[in-house]
Amino acid sequence: MKSYYITILLSVSLGAVAQLFLKLSSKDMNSIVGIIPKYKSLLMVPYFWGGLICYGLSLLFWLDALSKMELSRAYPLVSLGYIASLLLGYFFLEESITLNKAIGILLIMSGVVFIAK
Repeated sequence: MKSYYITILLSVSLGAVAQLFLKLSSKDMNSIVGIIPKYKSLLMVPYFWGGLICYGLSLLFWLDALSKMELSRAYPLVSLGYIASLLLGYFFLEESITLNKAIGILLIMSGVVFIAK
């Protein structure tokens, strides 16, 4: 496997973990009244900072991957993040995987295979 595919996989994985962390950090936001207090409260949530750090690392890996391959081949691989997010939601947030979601995963995976070749 070429090293830039590993770099993209790291970038996509970190992006999906960032989404998980941000979802976890937003759990109690609905109970806070007012936009400024709502967002100030996020600064005290470790998951929020974890999400930002994961996004920052994801960006660094993404830039490295872009320096090694064509954008038209790299960017479609970002769609793997949808699959990773769905699986993280299932395992860590008890979200369901419906038949439509499963079919969507298969379609995304087949598209990635066609584009990556």
